[in-house]
Amino acid sequence: MNSWSRRLRGGRLAVVAALIFAVLPQAVPAQAVTDPCGAGSNPIVCENSKPGSPKSDWFSANAYGDIKGFTTKESVQAGETVQFKVQSKTPYRIEIYRLGWYGGNGAREISTAAQAAVTYPANYTTSPKSCTTKAATGLVDCGNWPVTAGWTVPSDAVSGLYIANLTQTDGDGLMPYPFVVRKDSSTSDIVVQTSDQTWQAYNDYGGQDLYGGTGPAPDGRAYEVSYNRPLDIGGDNGIYGSEFMMLSWLERNGYDVSYLSGVDVSANGSTLLKNHKVYLSSGHDEYWTQSQYSNVLAARKAGVREAFFSGNEVFWKTRLAPSIDGANTANRTLVCYKMTKMAQNNGIADPSGIWTGTWMDPASTQYGQAYQPPNILTGSMFTVNGYRADSITVPGSYGKNRLWRGTSIANLTPSQTATFPAGTLGYEWDSDITNGTRPAGAIDLSSTTVDINDGKYRLDWGNTYGNGTATHNLVAFRDQDSGALVFGSGTVQWSWGLTNVPTYNPEDTVVTEDSRMQQATLNLLADMGVQPLTRQSNLVAATASTDTAGPAVTVSSPASGATLPALKPVTITGAATDSGGGVVARVEVSTDGGTTWNAATGLTSWKYTWTPTVPGAASIKVRAVDDSVNIGAVTTLPVTVGPQTCPCTVWPASSVPGTVNAGDGSSVELGVKFRTTVAGSITGVRFYKSPANTGTHTGSLWTASGTRLATGTFTGETASGWQQLNFATPVAVKANTTYVASYFAPNGGYSYDGGYFTDSGAGLAPLTALKSGTDGGNGVYRYSSTSAFPSSQSTGSNYWVDVVLDTATASTAPPTVTATSPTSGATGTAITAPVSATFSSSIDSDSLTFTVKDPDGTAVPGSVTLPAANKATFTPSTQLALHTTYTATVQASDVWGNAMADPVTWSFTTSSTPPAVTCPCTLWNANTVPANPDMTSDTNSVELGTRFTSSTAGWITGVTFYKGTGNTGTHTGSLWTDDGTLLAGGTFTGETASGWQTLTFATPVAVTAGTPYVVSYHAPNGNYAVDGGYFTAAHQSYPLTATADTTAHHNGLYRYGAGPLFPNSSYGSANYWVGPVFTADDPGAALAPATASEVTTSSVTHTADAASPLVTTVPAGTALSSVTATVTVLPGPQAAAARKLHVTAVTSYDRATRKVSVHLSAPLPDGTRFKVTVTALDKHRHPVTSRSWTLTGKTVRTKKN
Repeated sequence: MNSWSRRLRGGRLAVVAALIFAVLPQAVPAQAVTDPCGAGSNPIVCENSKPGSPKSDWFSANAYGDIKGFTTKESVQAGETVQFKVQSKTPYRIEIYRLGWYGGNGAREISTAAQAAVTYPANYTTSPKSCTTKAATGLVDCGNWPVTAGWTVPSDAVSGLYIANLTQTDGDGLMPYPFVVRKDSSTSDIVVQTSDQTWQAYNDYGGQDLYGGTGPAPDGRAYEVSYNRPLDIGGDNGIYGSEFMMLSWLERNGYDVSYLSGVDVSANGSTLLKNHKVYLSSGHDEYWTQSQYSNVLAARKAGVREAFFSGNEVFWKTRLAPSIDGANTANRTLVCYKMTKMAQNNGIADPSGIWTGTWMDPASTQYGQAYQPPNILTGSMFTVNGYRADSITVPGSYGKNRLWRGTSIANLTPSQTATFPAGTLGYEWDSDITNGTRPAGAIDLSSTTVDINDGKYRLDWGNTYGNGTATHNLVAFRDQDSGALVFGSGTVQWSWGLTNVPTYNPEDTVVTEDSRMQQATLNLLADMGVQPLTRQSNLVAATASTDTAGPAVTVSSPASGATLPALKPVTITGAATDSGGGVVARVEVSTDGGTTWNAATGLTSWKYTWTPTVPGAASIKVRAVDDSVNIGAVTTLPVTVGPQTCPCTVWPASSVPGTVNAGDGSSVELGVKFRTTVAGSITGVRFYKSPANTGTHTGSLWTASGTRLATGTFTGETASGWQQLNFATPVAVKANTTYVASYFAPNGGYSYDGGYFTDSGAGLAPLTALKSGTDGGNGVYRYSSTSAFPSSQSTGSNYWVDVVLDTATASTAPPTVTATSPTSGATGTAITAPVSATFSSSIDSDSLTFTVKDPDGTAVPGSVTLPAANKATFTPSTQLALHTTYTATVQASDVWGNAMADPVTWSFTTSSTPPAVTCPCTLWNANTVPANPDMTSDTNSVELGTRFTSSTAGWITGVTFYKGTGNTGTHTGSLWTDDGTLLAGGTFTGETASGWQTLTFATPVAVTAGTPYVVSYHAPNGNYAVDGGYFTAAHQSYPLTATADTTAHHNGLYRYGAGPLFPNSSYGSANYWVGPVFTADDPGAALAPATASEVTTSSVTHTADAASPLVTTVPAGTALSSVTATVTVLPGPQAAAARKLHVTAVTSYDRATRKVSVHLSAPLPDGTRFKVTVTALDKHRHPVTSRSWTLTGKTVRTKKN
């Protein structure tokens, strides 16, 4: 599968290879054949008895030099002539070798000395002859080169894989070119197929191959490649990668073998394969045509045993086409558009209409092809891409399987594990995938689990690779029609454990034969009915199995007819016994009527955990398979799946994401939308964790609009798998209402399945995750450095977030009011106090009505909040009136839909005394911090303001605002009347870098209770603090109130320009975090105590008018709230006339001298007796000592002490 670093280029490696061969131990045959070429022998034994050629004569791990060439056929019959098309700058020779064992030499020269001595002339000086090309597909076809040489295969030549060494006579160039000599009439025990389609797929001669280069596909690959091209035999995709080791070992042990190319199996396999007992694929057998697949499958159905000593096998589907060199030679063009890559917009469809993508891709069915994943044929499917050099491991629990007879593995204890040489699991490998096409009764003969952290783990049908955990198994099964045994090694390099012959890279990679792997291979072939004639001396003879009876199984739990709750794991247990002479190799359970079978844990005593998902009648089917791959009788247990019980979740604990690690390391919040069909409580959040999903995770529950209902931190996490957070307080949820559950992954590494919610939701009633489109898209996320509401919608992706629902706490009774504040009949309630009601259960906020009315029945304006799920609070927009009786009324439904039949009403009376005021005070305390302290996107000069009122008269002494770090420059503050008259202003000094800043006016400004004013500050460089929507309701901090933003009286005010300016615009009820500094204390003090007196002297003839007011001095030390004066007309002859004049007292106060002046608003009639009283109130608005004067109109005023 891998396309990079796939060849070793340059250098003369024959000498190196010879040295490597020389130091490796040689084993002698276990028994000598009296006459290797006589009766009782076979052509392979006879051929390998002949002297081999020294490796220094023939072996090169790769091509080098200027010579280029190829054969005109991939295979020829013995007696036919193989033709060569060679381009060389120098004269050259052609030497023909047959690969095999040959006493460890690895090959024998078949061409005669005379043939090998023929020198062919050079035929180019600068570059080889150009080739025919097809730009639309990237095809390069060199079939237009002339035939320059030929070799007639001897009629008695033994079938095999041959090498034509095209050798420059100057010694500076060599191109080994492989071809097959076949014998179509052969009935050899084993027929070996070469992986020649894969050789050509990776052949980039001409500038491109099926992986990359300068071809027309977006990634530069070609859609077609030709057999008519020179081929560098080197690399792990060539014959020395792993195929050579397999054939060498087979011939070393004298197996009766013949050979076919992949093209032969595709074109003629329907007739040729059935002549043999065993079909064998080895190495990197990645590219297969439909006819090749069909012919191999048909041979199995006819009884041919099949051994796939290959990995990444049957991955890309191909087709063969004629050459384009003018000869139109059949089967010389290999076509593969890799249509699976169209999912990434990487390529186009095969114009023939035939699917040429991966065999495992379900998209193939859209092109009229039956779904035929590789495991139908080989038992496993490609999982781990190159380059890997892992080791196959065999745990002791597999040791008693007959594959390992005669090896030390058979003696392992269950706690021990055998490990094969490094690279035997590589360079690409497969897994035993449980799906609907897994062969019936397939057994695993080993188990190796590897964490793939280098991005080589297949994540989809062949496009995307990332990290994950993969398990490799050696697999065996039998065709259910013919009984033919099939074996799949699931690794490209099984043969690395069979022989010491050199690899494609002998300088860096030396393979070491492993007697355990050799014996296992011999054992397998014996069970397939074939025997070696020259078995290695260190191996023991093996015979085929005679066991034809499968094991019997019993089920001990659950009982037949049991009712099992949906989505709750149930453990099925039982026993299995084998009486046919073998051992139980697998117990498997089906819960879908036998469509798929899953392995149980254990063998003779076994268990399997099943989570039922569909309520109704169901059956549990159990069967066992022995190590001869005999399937025993099925035991069926009828059960009933009942409804789901809660606490419950959307996904059972057994659910595992398709993609455990999405490979995204970004900080992100991931969520799922869900609903319940009944009311209940969410007690926690779950998520599936990959090993890469590190860091501290938080979980949250939200309304659909983004209000966070609960949150917490996950603790006690495991390295991977499902994690659960239990909320400190469960959150009641309503039926048929959308909520969002999410978790925060600070380092990404989340699990992911794309399109999961596109066509359906998940889960069972009463808890389901929504299908996309039910309430917007499902699979929600938000990239953020901190936890935040996941507002972005994917295209139905499942990020594997779940909740825990408990329905036991749901009530069926309507809620009752258990407490009120103030209590019913309460008196002396503070006029600033909120009104609240506590209920017996959690309240549905949408159903709540809460009113407070005055004695006239007029509703008090205010806002209603739910500070707790079972408590409602009404906060008046302004203070209530003093000494007034109010009536409160509430009615609601609880979150489970139970409604109060009637409202609850109670009354209370406010205090006759205003609440105490502790000032100086502001709208916000010093610990308040805006949610957005810096509007960095706005750097314009702007005035920002707040409209406010005070419940009491007093003085505004300054302005305060919250400053963010970017809010630079000189700031001014201002106080305005409601219509924009500037009352006071100043410049802020001594500012800090951020936080609350305060300006004190030079002269405080008296304000009237209940009158709106505007306070503002100027930010010359913007970057102001702002919180949108803040003033949708009034904000109170008694005695100050920042009024609500209404159409008639906006709040959250601003105005762009050089300041100070009256801010007269508003937007979005925003709060710009500016407020007044208020004091109720008059800068004066209490009045000096005095006694009443009456003036009788008449030396002064004018009354108490503005020119001669009554004056008293306020001593320092007592703070005042207000000073008032009254005029009382006393009884007398002029009293009636005087009262009709409604004369009042006018006061003024000089803060500097602390003097109070009082005069009458109009003269009184002569002789009118009247009394003037001055009264001071302290900061608590309590009366202090008064001063009074008793006067007579037109009389002289005399002060009495």
